[in-house]
Amino acid sequence: MTRLQPPSDPVTIELDGRLLIAGRGEPAAVALIADGHAALARSPKFHRPRGPACLRAACDGCLARVNGVPNVMTCRVPATEGMLIETQNVVGSRDVDLLRMTDWFFPEGMNHHELFAGVPGVERVMQALARRVAGLGRLPTEAGDRRPTAASRREADVLIVGTGPAGMAAAIELAARGRQVELVEDDLDWGGSLRALPGESRRPWERLVDVFAAELRVARVGVRLRTTAAGIYEGDVLVAHEGGLEVVTARTLVLAPGAHDGVIAFEGNDVPGIMSARAACRLLGHGVAPGRRVVVVVTKDGGPFGEVFAQAYSSATVLSGVPVRVRGSARVKSVTIETDGGERQLECDALLVDAPRAPAYELCAQAGAELTSGPVGFTVRTGPGGIVSRGVFAIGEVAGTPLEPGAIAHAAKEMADRA
Repeated sequence: MTRLQPPSDPVTIELDGRLLIAGRGEPAAVALIADGHAALARSPKFHRPRGPACLRAACDGCLARVNGVPNVMTCRVPATEGMLIETQNVVGSRDVDLLRMTDWFFPEGMNHHELFAGVPGVERVMQALARRVAGLGRLPTEAGDRRPTAASRREADVLIVGTGPAGMAAAIELAARGRQVELVEDDLDWGGSLRALPGESRRPWERLVDVFAAELRVARVGVRLRTTAAGIYEGDVLVAHEGGLEVVTARTLVLAPGAHDGVIAFEGNDVPGIMSARAACRLLGHGVAPGRRVVVVVTKDGGPFGEVFAQAYSSATVLSGVPVRVRGSARVKSVTIETDGGERQLECDALLVDAPRAPAYELCAQAGAELTSGPVGFTVRTGPGGIVSRGVFAIGEVAGTPLEPGAIAHAAKEMADRA
């Protein structure tokens, strides 16, 4: 049990037939981690254990069957009374999956598309077997409405993608100029990376959060949660939400998707219990610790989430360096870290990695942005004020702006002056 405090509004959910307590409205994945479950899923081909690594819908470690629907990212669904969560694609149990033998038989990897290819009869049997053991889940329990639904079309004055610090700052500046501002966010709440900053580390951002909240209260800006900007096509934005699809044509489109967690290549980097420091900070925001023996590794140019996590969770061990290998299968047991003083091995049940984040450039590229390759990935190259093309702007970490209040505020003002 890793809850630091009991939920203020508890509900009962079920995981593979076992009842557990969750906080109403918190991400279901958070409740599962709080109950001590690091491994929630299995990899599609080799059925290796997988666990949540990002808590922002950018990995597959939290995929499960929820209320009869397969392949649900449990970090993006709120816990509700009676929610039924089941592990997908296991023969046996979540902890002991007999299909894991696939990994033992093919330790060097397997291309099932070529296995027994050209052998009459056997080829077809192999293809059928591969389809059945692939980690894609069974069909939903209940059939949905199969009728095709056309996306509705509408226009908007200002559409902002992302409600992190850059999106909030942009909304405030544009609303002050009399614009009608709408933000879309695929998470359960607004705030982006700021929601991952605990305690004193959040203080420099308090004014931004307070002003944005005030704008929401007086309806000068609007936020649509659990809503995804799925793509940009010739200037139109395809927006997906629980009610269906929309095609939105915005007079001004502001892209503030932030950045992906940095990933370091090391032996065993996919073992459950390994997650980004930012994800662990989000857990702390829900009153949940990622483990009892937590090791935080801050790599060169990483930050700030590793350090602020350690400040808020004093029992964590923090080192500067690079992970080399971990030991463990269903959960990390130890980590070897290369530091300036040589290799160190530490026992742990949670490993947090704080590496330089990679700009989430994908939507910007669809909008026609020019990209620049760098050490952390592709950064969007913008013109004055963050302009990408006529009526389209990129702002925040995606455009290389540091995650710092002054830099974000300056970029938002320059953008709004040109929008």
